[in-house]
Amino acid sequence: MQNKAVLFKQHARLLFIVLANFLASILHYVHNIMYFEHYPEPDWLAANVVDYFWFIMTFVGLYALLCLAKQRIKHAMWLLYLYTAMNMLSVLHYAVDSDNVMTTAMHVLIWLETVVAIWLIIFVAKTRLATTN
Repeated sequence: MQNKAVLFKQHARLLFIVLANFLASILHYVHNIMYFEHYPEPDWLAANVVDYFWFIMTFVGLYALLCLAKQRIKHAMWLLYLYTAMNMLSVLHYAVDSDNVMTTAMHVLIWLETVVAIWLIIFVAKTRLATTN
């Protein structure tokens, strides 16, 4: 069992990484909504659906932190995996066949969100392994 100082340090680091994910996602999603017609999106996708998805995704991340605060570690970890997967959906812009040419800002925001999501999933996986040993 880990001592409280180590757990506090892990939780503080995790909070920082989740906040980095939140900021990266809000930057990307706001830009996506502002320039929705310029992003490569499937024909069926509307800007309001993107809005709703961001709120749902963010709720999952916040709920994971709440579970962590209530010492529901296993539940929090699985929610963080889900939150990370939802953040990484932004790379699907590259899978859409479109005539739209993505700007540098679009690429930067998509990859910023993806990189911090990968950072989060690695941290969660390492922390989960550390708590099970």
